[in-house]
Amino acid sequence: MEILLEFIIVFFVVFLGFYLFVISKANKYNKKKLPAELIYLEKIYKVDIKKLNYKNVVTSYCLVNTFIISFIYIILIYLVDSWIIRFVIGVVLLILLIIICYGLLGRYYANKQK
Repeated sequence: MEILLEFIIVFFVVFLGFYLFVISKANKYNKKKLPAELIYLEKIYKVDIKKLNYKNVVTSYCLVNTFIISFIYIILIYLVDSWIIRFVIGVVLLILLIIICYGLLGRYYANKQK
């Protein structure tokens, strides 16, 4: 129960940071200032961000990023003791979670766009 509470607190704090620095500044679609996450969705999953509500897309990728950061934090803090092993597991988990979560998000927006 303590781990779940800490996950929720970390999730809230990280999302608050994303909200202040990313979501609140995302007003309109601008091809030149597009975040790397949205470029990834456009290139790999052929999602046309212009057709979607830009603010909702930014909010959803920030939620995905928040989940990834919070999940990796909890796993590394509670399951691994050595700093070297934490680093290796953290990098591997980061790559896997980015592929999985952005794959799901890309498929969702590709289906929504049709």
